[in-house]
Amino acid sequence: MKWFANPRGVCLIALILSFLYVPLTWAVQVACPDVSGRNYINVLTLNLLFSEIENRDLRLTRIADFVNQETESGNPIDVILLQEVVGGALAQTNNSSIDLLSLLARRSLHYNLRYKMVNGVSGLLSVGDAILTRCAVKSALAITLPAESEEVFDDVHIALKRNVLMARIDVPGFGSIDIYDTHLCSGCSASDRFQQTLVLMRVVKVVEMRMPGNNSIILGGDFNTDLNIPDNVPLYTLITGNGFVDTYAAFNHCTSCCTPRDLSGCTFAVPGDPFATDLITGASEQPARIDYMFIKGLGPVLESEVVLKGDPLWVSDHSGVLSKISFR
Repeated sequence: MKWFANPRGVCLIALILSFLYVPLTWAVQVACPDVSGRNYINVLTLNLLFSEIENRDLRLTRIADFVNQETESGNPIDVILLQEVVGGALAQTNNSSIDLLSLLARRSLHYNLRYKMVNGVSGLLSVGDAILTRCAVKSALAITLPAESEEVFDDVHIALKRNVLMARIDVPGFGSIDIYDTHLCSGCSASDRFQQTLVLMRVVKVVEMRMPGNNSIILGGDFNTDLNIPDNVPLYTLITGNGFVDTYAAFNHCTSCCTPRDLSGCTFAVPGDPFATDLITGASEQPARIDYMFIKGLGPVLESEVVLKGDPLWVSDHSGVLSKISFR
């Protein structure tokens, strides 16, 4: 898969996109007319934790309740980016993003859903990414990033696929915003993760060149990139060097944003999280900021915070990043 990193690979990406660009205007969709009156959009990114089954219904209910509370407070969450969406007989659900969609609908909260399976066997056990949006989806596509060898158990390595899911949404009073949802490799080296990000940036560039619009972009997900580890910094710099702004860092005036002195920006293994334990040893994981939301052609960032943490709000080994983003 290393061919993605050279110019010929970029041309092939463009060819693939020409086939994957699929308009979705014929679908009956919900819209978000209220956005034009407030001139900003609320976006949440969250890793759902595919491996925890026993409490999944409770965890999804807590997410739906949180979204409902935000709506009732006058700040509905317009876009939700999900990683580790699980499905199949072994997971005891057809699709956890559809489960969440149904829970939201029961609260009279209606979203459009775009989902892409990334790893696994459909019907048995699958893991993927999803975008839920109150705004109408004009088109959507998904591209597979380079598969890197990841350590899934002690000294056991498997080449796992990673994905970028994109949806162009129609925002009343503003126009189109391109939403990208991704989940970079976890049990791989920083250099392998950097290679995935190189392809990610090239995919974004090709998509934006081929799809006419105002090139306003929101890129979020689980980047598995702890900036307290120096080897991870080039990945972050690659993204920001392409004109993207880290919403949480910009609003909270921090860099790593997760340190022993200040854990408020940590998104993974926040202290007290009962789901943040090592699958093999059962030991608590170390806090880190690895979930990000970047923007380009939008802003300023009006608010950005880590949410879904603390009793009784724990929903995953990750907490979510919720950002309020204004239109230029």
